[in-house]
Amino acid sequence: IGRDVPLLGIPAGVKMYSAVFAIDPLTASSLIREFDPARVRDAEVMDVDEEAYRNNILQTRLFGIARTPSSPGRVQVSKQVYEEADEERAKAVIAQFLDEILLPGTLYIIGAGTTTEALTRRLGIRKTLLGVDAIRNRRLVAADCNEKTLLGLADKYPDTRIILSPIGAQGFILGRGNQQISAALVRKTGIKNIIVAATPHKLAELPFLYVDSGDADLDREFGDSIQVISGYRIAQRKKIRH
Repeated sequence: IGRDVPLLGIPAGVKMYSAVFAIDPLTASSLIREFDPARVRDAEVMDVDEEAYRNNILQTRLFGIARTPSSPGRVQVSKQVYEEADEERAKAVIAQFLDEILLPGTLYIIGAGTTTEALTRRLGIRKTLLGVDAIRNRRLVAADCNEKTLLGLADKYPDTRIILSPIGAQGFILGRGNQQISAALVRKTGIKNIIVAATPHKLAELPFLYVDSGDADLDREFGDSIQVISGYRIAQRKKIRH
């Protein structure tokens, strides 16, 4: 379609890296109803570099530029994958702290991303970069889990916690990239047992974090803010939108 026809994505999957997606389906419908041809912008169309991913490297490729409605805060920006040495050091420090607070006997469900991957790498576990894994007593229990597997594990291990990292430059802690971690799972484990971690660089790029679990009542239970581990014994409180 080139640049002649504006493009708006409706989020419905787990690999949404492009800047043409609305932040949630309800917002997409509002943007369509309110569409103004004079208010459009260029947006990056991106996806995971599959060749790099096969080598367990998470990076994105730019496939083109499309026109999309201009509405800050309602249309997501493209996912960023930081590769700077200081980012890697920051992730390693976060991983060190997370390692120290892991409790024996507790099941930890580990969300997707390179920040959480730093923890599993420290533990000597190969992480599913774009998937969700489960560990207990610093050992892998299950890899690349779907929702059914996670619910079963939460039943088996009542003391279950979830470790998440917001998607870079988008800010979603639930609803993008971690859809296996469903509203039903969060209700079973409890919001209080969710641990969020992100580097200072990533947090500086995010004015808000977003929760879109598919259950509006649950999303509201997150409140207006959440604590995010951003260093060794360091945390920041970030505002939440849902």
